[in-house]
Amino acid sequence: MPKDKNLGKMKKEGKMDNKAGDRKNLLKTNRAQVTIFIIIAIIIVLGIAVYFILRSPYRQEIPKNMQPVYDYYLSCIESNAQQGIALLGEQGGWINTDELGFIPGSQHMPFSSQLDFFGQAVPYWMYVSGNNLLKEQVPSKSKMEEQLADYIGKRADYCDFSDFAKQGFEVVVDNDGISDVSINDLNVDINLKNKIFIYFENESVEVQSHKISVESKLGKFYSLALNAYNFEKSQMFLEKYALDVLRLYAPVDGVELSCSPKTFVKSEIRSALADALEANIGVLKLKGSYYELAGKESNYFVSDIGESVDENVNFIYSSSWPARIEISPEDDPLVITPVGLQEGMGILGFCYIPYHLVYDVNFPVLIQFYDEKEIFQFPVSVIIDKNQAREALPTATGVSIEPEVCRYKNQDVSVRTYDSKLNPVEARIRFKCLTTACDIGETSMQGAEAVLNARFPQCVNGFILASAEGYAETKYQISTNEESSADIILNKIYNIKLDLGNVEKALVVFDSPDYSKSILYPDMNSAELIEGYYNISVYAYKNSTLKIPSTTRRQCVNVPKSGVAGVFGIEEEKCFNIETPETEVSFAVVGGGKTADYFTESQLGDARELNINVPLFKTPQSLDDIQNNYAEVENAVLGVNFE
Repeated sequence: MPKDKNLGKMKKEGKMDNKAGDRKNLLKTNRAQVTIFIIIAIIIVLGIAVYFILRSPYRQEIPKNMQPVYDYYLSCIESNAQQGIALLGEQGGWINTDELGFIPGSQHMPFSSQLDFFGQAVPYWMYVSGNNLLKEQVPSKSKMEEQLADYIGKRADYCDFSDFAKQGFEVVVDNDGISDVSINDLNVDINLKNKIFIYFENESVEVQSHKISVESKLGKFYSLALNAYNFEKSQMFLEKYALDVLRLYAPVDGVELSCSPKTFVKSEIRSALADALEANIGVLKLKGSYYELAGKESNYFVSDIGESVDENVNFIYSSSWPARIEISPEDDPLVITPVGLQEGMGILGFCYIPYHLVYDVNFPVLIQFYDEKEIFQFPVSVIIDKNQAREALPTATGVSIEPEVCRYKNQDVSVRTYDSKLNPVEARIRFKCLTTACDIGETSMQGAEAVLNARFPQCVNGFILASAEGYAETKYQISTNEESSADIILNKIYNIKLDLGNVEKALVVFDSPDYSKSILYPDMNSAELIEGYYNISVYAYKNSTLKIPSTTRRQCVNVPKSGVAGVFGIEEEKCFNIETPETEVSFAVVGGGKTADYFTESQLGDARELNINVPLFKTPQSLDDIQNNYAEVENAVLGVNFE
C-alpha cells in the first residue's frame, strides 16, 4: 500500500508538472503573440503619423482646383533657374560679376578684368592686370552651384500671381527661400525650400519644398571649358599659333636685297597683324567630332586637349578688342638703311637690308562651347613677350610676368609732372634700369599738382619715363638708391604740315638727342615736333627700273693644310666663287641734303607749314651713280623756314 501511495503521489506530482509545463508554454505563446501585436501596433501608429506628417501641416495634397496655381509656381522657379543657368554660361561661370570687382587696365596694359562682348561683361579666366600681374578668375563647380542657388532663392517670391488673384486665389510665398543646386552634365537639380500658401474660398494648402530638374548641358560645357583652359595654361597652344601668325604676317627678322631704305610703319604692321590674328584664331579647333576638315593640311589648326570633343567650339578674336602690340626698335616709322652704299663698300657690287624687330603682344581670345540652346564662354589673355610665348603656368594665381628687377620695388619716390609753363600734367610713369622697363603708375591731381608717390626699384642712373597724350615722352635720369623725388617737364607736341616742293617721294628725318621723328613724304605730309635742336636730313627718291646684274666673284683665302703639315703652320690657298643675284632698285636717290636748326615752342605753335627746299641730282643709271648720290646728300644743304 505504501508503494501504491508513493506511486499515486508520483503520478499526482507528474500530472502537476505537466500542467505547469503547459502553463509555461501557454505563457510563452501568449507573450510572443502580444509582442507581434505590439510591433504591428507600432507600425500602424508610425504609418498613421507619417501619413499625417506628409499631408498636414507640412505637406498637403494639392486639390485639383489649386493645381494650376502650383504648376505655375514650379514653372516660374524653372524659368528663374534657366535665367541663372544662361548667365553662368554667358559670363564664364559667374552670375554677379560685381562680386569679382572690376579692375581697369592701363595705358601699358589695356586689359581690364572683364571682356566687353557685345555689351556683356565676361570675366577673364586669365588676364594681365594693369600692373603686369597674370591673374586667374576661374570659378569652381561648387561656386557656380552656390551662385545659382542664391539667384533662385532670392527670386522665389518674384512670380506674378495676379491672373490667379482675379479668379479668387490668394497666394503667399515665404521670402526666406533657400535652395540647393546640383549641376550635372545634362541637367541641373534644384531643391527650393520655401513655403507657398494657396487659399481659395474655404480651402487652403501649404507646400514647403519644391524639387525640379532643368535640362541643361551647363555641367558638360563647364567640364570641357576647364579642360581646354588647363591645356592652354600648361601647353600655350594659343600662343604657339599666334607666334606662327606673327612670323607669317609681320616682319620679324630677315635680309632683303635692295639699295633703297626699308621702311616699317608700325601702325600698318599692327593693323595687318590684328587682321591676321582675327582670321586665323577663328579657324582653330579642338580634336573631336563636331567638324569636318577640308583636307589633311587643316590638321594644323586642330589641338588635342586629351579628350574627344563632341560639342561645338568657337575661338574668337576681334581686332576691335583691346590689345597691346609693341614693336622694338621704338622709331616709328622704322627706317633701315641698306648696307653696300656706304663709302668703301662699293666692292660688294650689291646692296642688302638686314632687319630684326622684337614684339610684345597681348590680346584676348574668347572660347565658346555651345549647341542650339545653350552656350558657355570664357576669355583668356594670349601673351607673347619679346617674340616668345609666356612661361607655362601650373596653378598659381597672381603670378608676376614683370622682369626680375621690377619685382623688387622698395624705394619710395615722389614724381611731379608739368608742361613747359609749369602747369600740372597727368602722365603715365615707367622706370627704366639698364634694358628693363617697369610700369610704376600714373600721376594724378592732388590739389594744384600732378603727383605720384610710389615705390621704385633701386637703380643707379636709371630713367623715369613720363608720357601723356599730346606730349612727347620725357626721360629723367635718377639714381633711386639716393634720390627720392623728381620734377619732370613734358614737351607739348605740335603737328606741322610739310611742303617739299617738287619732290615726289622722300624720307625726312628730324633727329634730336631726346626726340626723333621720321616722315615718309607724301604719304605722311605732316610732322609731330616738339621744341628742340634738330639735325634734319632728307633723302628724295624717284621710281626706278635700274637693275644691277648678277655677278660672280672668285675669292681666295689661305687656310691651314690638312694633316700634320697644318700643325706646323703650313698653309695652302683655297678659292671659291661668290655669286650675287640680280638686284632691282625700285626707288633711287635723286636728291636730298642736311641741315641743323632749333625750333622754339612759339615757332611751332604759330606756324602753319614748314617749307623744306631740297636739292635734286641726276637720276642714277648704275650702282656707282646711286653711291654718288648718297654722297651728294651728305654735302648738300637744305633750306628750312616756317610759314
